[in-house]
Amino acid sequence: MLVQVYGDNAMKKTAVYKWVNHFSEGRESVTDEERSGRPATNRTEENITKVRHIVRENRQLIVKSIAEQVNIDRETVSKILTEDLDMRKVCAKWSQRSSPKNKRKKEFLATKQITVLEHPAYSPDIAPNDFFLFSKIKEILKVRHFNDTDDIRSNTTAAMKAIPQNQFQNCFEGWTRRWHQFIASQGEYF
Repeated sequence: MLVQVYGDNAMKKTAVYKWVNHFSEGRESVTDEERSGRPATNRTEENITKVRHIVRENRQLIVKSIAEQVNIDRETVSKILTEDLDMRKVCAKWSQRSSPKNKRKKEFLATKQITVLEHPAYSPDIAPNDFFLFSKIKEILKVRHFNDTDDIRSNTTAAMKAIPQNQFQNCFEGWTRRWHQFIASQGEYF
């Protein structure tokens, strides 16, 4: 009967039984009681400011290391980044989803009556770095730790040089096949 009236918002049968037991035992209030444990106060303005500052210092940090620096859980850091700071991870860097600069460009183009063609900002299906290069480099560099940026740069360069030239040639031949697949799929991922 509850499902007929409330649809998907109806309480589950087990929850109804639980509440019947609570009221049978003398409970009179339907509000949640105080619970033990850590209060959900990690998503504060102070922590949002700390996360913003940390990300501005180094946009390549992972959520785990930001959480350790701010001393809050990873889920909260992730919510702060994506919901409060409106950021997303792009090519291993945190960046704003839509910058005011892009908005001004679109407005300017609209005033000049210039048609802007919509297209996916990024498609892993037709990006050679994703379907070829990153996997090759990752295979060579996996499970290694680096001391600094220069160490990463030199090892990555050595890894790229270790890839035979004919594999690069095959990559670009595959790239043109992917263009045709992309066109045939009318822009959908495949």
